[in-house]
Amino acid sequence: MKYVIFFIGVVGVIPLINVLRHRPLEQAWAWILFGFSPFLLSAFPSLNFSAISWPIWPGQVKGLQITAVDLYALALYVALPRQRQSTPFRLSMIFYFLSVVLSIFYAQVPFAAIFYAWQVARMFLVYAVVIKSGGNDRVIHWIMTGMAAGIGLEASMTIWERYVQGIVQAGGTLGHQNSLGVMSHFVVFPFFALLLAGQRGWLSTFTPLGGAIVWILTASRATIGLGGIGLALMFAISALRKWTAQKARVLLFGAMALAVLVPAAMASLNTRFADGVPLDDVYDERLVLKNVAANILADNPMGIGANNFTVVANTREYYNQAGLSWMSANAIVHNIYWLAAAETGYVGIAALALLLLHPLFVAFRCGWQHRNDPRGDLLLGCGMALFIVYVHSYYEWALFSYSIQYVFAMELGLVGGLAMRLGYWRAAAPRRVRVKVDAQNAVPETRSVFKS
Repeated sequence: MKYVIFFIGVVGVIPLINVLRHRPLEQAWAWILFGFSPFLLSAFPSLNFSAISWPIWPGQVKGLQITAVDLYALALYVALPRQRQSTPFRLSMIFYFLSVVLSIFYAQVPFAAIFYAWQVARMFLVYAVVIKSGGNDRVIHWIMTGMAAGIGLEASMTIWERYVQGIVQAGGTLGHQNSLGVMSHFVVFPFFALLLAGQRGWLSTFTPLGGAIVWILTASRATIGLGGIGLALMFAISALRKWTAQKARVLLFGAMALAVLVPAAMASLNTRFADGVPLDDVYDERLVLKNVAANILADNPMGIGANNFTVVANTREYYNQAGLSWMSANAIVHNIYWLAAAETGYVGIAALALLLLHPLFVAFRCGWQHRNDPRGDLLLGCGMALFIVYVHSYYEWALFSYSIQYVFAMELGLVGGLAMRLGYWRAAAPRRVRVKVDAQNAVPETRSVFKS
């Protein structure tokens, strides 16, 4: 049956391309669905197809997957008109992809490493779609609308799980509270930045509130704590950038909201630990797993192959030597940096660092430079989202799962597209570039759907 569904999906790409070719940059429904689609994948398994499936594989990628999002992204990419500008962050993306491919040759199970390399290529396709749209203001707005709809879905799901099904740590459509927490960061902070900038409408108002509900109902200490820290940092940066009456109102209503949200968060955490398990349990599994990763890296400077961590840790006795509980034999180190280092070696962790830090630098620098443009505020919000996710990833490996990587790719696309529109790279172009080309690519000063 799955092959029939996959065949229908592949065949359906052709008429979809024909539909999207008609003014693709003005099709609101297409881009809203694009931004919303990653939130549906875990809830609807029929949207995922694996040409090769290893369902019991203990790694983060369990097959050679193709999802409905991949087919949809392919249709959008083909339907979009050709763009003349170069692709931002392409060198760091190529470097990271090559580091993953290189790890295949050192992998104990090479096919498992190929699975992750294929996943990375699919993520870059999603990124390329956003970039090929040229950073169009309306397209960015529609993609973010789809993401906001995703947060609305997750807030509804977590409320249902907690208060109807009695699930203490709600995971929404993603099925796990930590994954949901990481994914929500990508959406909440850009909308909070727009709210601070004076963006009107229910999206900028209710998306951060929906995100706060999600954070609380996950009962995840890292999600709640980092979410609160991120909101405070976002407010501080925005206030230093430019103080407005809108920010004073947000501060006032935010203080009122905290009077409700803080007790709710404490109650959620108390419910989680009501069984008497102490918050500072003596056995720190995360630390044990990081020590295992460090030992693997010391023995294998070139890595052990992407998507191979758990198998190698078990078969080569690293888990036994570290004294890891037998109940955690399928555990993956809860830290993407140690996971990348162990699996792809020193080359891989350097490539990952470049991939993560380059967009972060661009988002903050370009956003800070454009203080009178709401797109600058949005860039700061995207930068804060990336920063909080990077910190959160010190405690989780969720960023390496495909659903979250789709949203991560879209976020990188938003950063690259907005920076292009604001002339971040064009400002450094050689002077011999013709004036005619610059005029064609000039950014209108007042044309923006994010104008406050």
